Amino acid sequence: MERKSVFINPFVDRGFKILFGQKESKDLLIELLNDLLEGERLIEDLTYMDKENPKKTIDGRGVIFDLKCVDKDGAIFIIELQNAAQPYFYERGLYYLCRIVADQGEPGSLWEYQMYPVYGIFILNFRSGRTDKVRTDIILADRDTGKQMSNVFREIFIEMPLFKKTESECETPLDYWLYNLKHMEQLETLSFKGQKELFNRLEQLAKIANMNKKEREEYEECLKVYRDNYSIALYQKQQAEARYQEGITEGILTTARLMKQNGISFEQIKLCTGLTEEEISNL
Repeated sequence: MERKSVFINPFVDRGFKILFGQKESKDLLIELLNDLLEGERLIEDLTYMDKENPKKTIDGRGVIFDLKCVDKDGAIFIIELQNAAQPYFYERGLYYLCRIVADQGEPGSLWEYQMYPVYGIFILNFRSGRTDKVRTDIILADRDTGKQMSNVFREIFIEMPLFKKTESECETPLDYWLYNLKHMEQLETLSFKGQKELFNRLEQLAKIANMNKKEREEYEECLKVYRDNYSIALYQKQQAEARYQEGITEGILTTARLMKQNGISFEQIKLCTGLTEEEISNL
């Protein structure tokens, strides 16, 4: 019998927004961002903004974000959760930030390009294939010295499949976040509540039993889509692996057939290919 989860899956769109995208959870989002930007920026308050950028590109498409916020100093934060693998997601993140930077432009010749910093936080529930690090930070910097030349542009990519620490191996506040988020759907109680008092609040928001009827219906619908997409991706991966294995098998048989045609002994063919004597005889 399948065990029912105590907590929501935070990688489901509706679940992610329950945890971080509503007034009741703003303190959690502030804490997560401050842990991501520790030593770089301290956010005291956030205002949720319209997630849709209504301005259109030449191809007619606008931009819709999972979460878009601004702090009291004017810095803009976009937070994106991505489940489905995309080959150009790093470029997509760049596009998002460039749009927001460009939208700060003011008409007229007196504007001196004074812009607010834009931060992109991208949580990927797949491997991009571009890094073997959990966290990748992108800034505008001098290539030779590494010195940051502007704070207007800032990206953080978190690739969740690369986070493999056990509970006992977690040491930093960011480790605590990533561990709980990655394993939330399998946990009976959240970890590190002794290290982070706010995780008690996270635990209450994350409990499926605490959802109201509307939240539960929306979450279940999103969860179904999430699982369907996961099943499709898994099937495609299995099919690709099967085709790969078929190719290897065919290559072995072709090699053995050529060896047999050239008078090489069965013993040598068996040694080189791993085929049985019966399999070689049937070639």
